[in-house]
Amino acid sequence: MNLDEMCRWLALLSMLLGILAAAPPTEGAVRPPAHTKKQAEVNVLRLVAKSWKAWRRSGVVNPRTHLLADNTEAVCSGRGRSWAQRYERFLCVVRPHVHQGRQGLWLGYRALSKSRFRVTVVAFRKQ
Repeated sequence: MNLDEMCRWLALLSMLLGILAAAPPTEGAVRPPAHTKKQAEVNVLRLVAKSWKAWRRSGVVNPRTHLLADNTEAVCSGRGRSWAQRYERFLCVVRPHVHQGRQGLWLGYRALSKSRFRVTVVAFRKQ
């Protein structure tokens, strides 16, 4: 192989590598489903309001009206890596606006595909 042929092969190889580098990521590099903090908080409040029977003794649901108590708030904090302010997992607490310390219903939140989610109870602190 002479120098001229070697230069052509090197140019061809560098063009192919450039095309591969600019190609979109394959399915193996797909990001997991992720929600924003606001979306997680709204979903948690909706879930607690829907399943009022399970939380009627917690103080976050009004036992007479079966609605969330006035000024009930959900505060979620993202866990793990963030993609543009979106997280796959959250740790959320649902509690009255006026509370003491770590009082509230602590929930684990996981984002699923198609805007679905899964919530698990971590703890309930009555203090």
